[in-house]
Amino acid sequence: MNRERMQDILEAYGADPARWPAAEREAAQAFLLDHPDVLAEAHALEAELDALLDMADPEPSELLQHRILKTLPKPVAVWGWRAPVAAAAALVIGVFAGFAGGYIAPPADQAEAIYAEAFSGFDEDWTDWLGEEI
Repeated sequence: MNRERMQDILEAYGADPARWPAAEREAAQAFLLDHPDVLAEAHALEAELDALLDMADPEPSELLQHRILKTLPKPVAVWGWRAPVAAAAALVIGVFAGFAGGYIAPPADQAEAIYAEAFSGFDEDWTDWLGEEI
C-alpha cells in the first residue's frame, strides 16, 4: 500500500474501513496505523463528509418529487385525429386484401392444369435462349 492508493481509497470509499475493498482493507488500515500523519487531514475530511452523507435522507420528500415532476414538459399529442383514421384505413385495406385474395387464387379443380401450363415447356424455352439443343 502506498500513499497514492490510500488517497484513492479514501476519496472513493470514504473514511469507514467497512466500506473499503475487502482485498485491500487490512493493508490500508496498517498503512494508516504506520503513517498516522501522512493522510490524517484527508482521513478527517472524508470522515466529516461521511457523517454529513449519513445524516441525509435517502428518500426525497413528496414536495420535492412533485416540484421536479411539475418542471417536466408536458407530452404533446402528435397524432390527434390521425390515429383513428390510420387504424380504420389499415382495417379497410386488410379486409379488402383478405376478400380479394379469394378472387386471385385459382379454383381448386383447375389448380393442377394451371400449374402444368405454367411449368411445361421449359426445355424449349432454354434451348431457344441458348441457341442450341440440351
